[in-house]
Amino acid sequence: MEPASPSVIERGELSDFAREFARRQALPMVRALFGREFRAALINRYFQVFCALGLIGGIAAAIFGEDANATAVFYVQVAIYFVSLFALLAGVGSAQAEREEWQLLYTQPLPRAAFVVGKFCALLSMFGGILFLVFVPGLFAGAPMQALAQLYCETFLLAATFLACGLAAGYLAHDRAQGLIVGVSVWLLLLFGLDLVALFAARWSGIQNVPDFWVALLMFNPLDSFRINALFALQQIPAEAANKTPLASWWIAHASVWFIAIAAVWSVVLVMLSGLRVKNWEE
Repeated sequence: MEPASPSVIERGELSDFAREFARRQALPMVRALFGREFRAALINRYFQVFCALGLIGGIAAAIFGEDANATAVFYVQVAIYFVSLFALLAGVGSAQAEREEWQLLYTQPLPRAAFVVGKFCALLSMFGGILFLVFVPGLFAGAPMQALAQLYCETFLLAATFLACGLAAGYLAHDRAQGLIVGVSVWLLLLFGLDLVALFAARWSGIQNVPDFWVALLMFNPLDSFRINALFALQQIPAEAANKTPLASWWIAHASVWFIAIAAVWSVVLVMLSGLRVKNWEE
């Protein structure tokens, strides 16, 4: 005699029970995941160095800035050359930190991409706290709070972009050394490479006829987008200098909104790329 199959009601009750059981099991695991990533970030040597140098840089900006505007310009340089690099290195180091444990970690009943998101959120929140300490000394130097707050938020978004870049480089690489080489190469390309290419290409008459093409390259580079937005906001570049093409004029008129959008797109795309790499990873 064949056993009776469960009714529709019974199947529904079993499905509800399974979902409730998964929810109750998943929440503690998510909390444990975030706690684990916070602890791992605290012992990340790039993060530790960033903590020390970031505080020193903030104090130096407050002491050596001749006026409030000079202090803000100093912070822009710190963000471009210092925050972006250490965010990238922290991302690479975090991605490669448990490479030997990947096979064990990915057997846990959580989506693999959750590990990437957990690392990104933990590192970013800790960078946000350290950046707060970096910018606080500027208030004692007389810098306007509104200007510092805006610069802090934009630097936070820049850190998010390069954290995501570091995680992507770390997960796509076969080892830590390769991840560092790839990550630093991308950083140098964004910092100097595209600008140098544009500078040399501008010598050709054919290229000079399509200036908006090079403006678009700068717009999609998060470092250039941050730099131009910050310098125009601080009135270090006269607005008339950018009114050469319609695209450049539009960019300067919406520089802050554009940088927020481009930083968000870079961060989301790179985190998704890392998640796909982890999802398809096989030992």
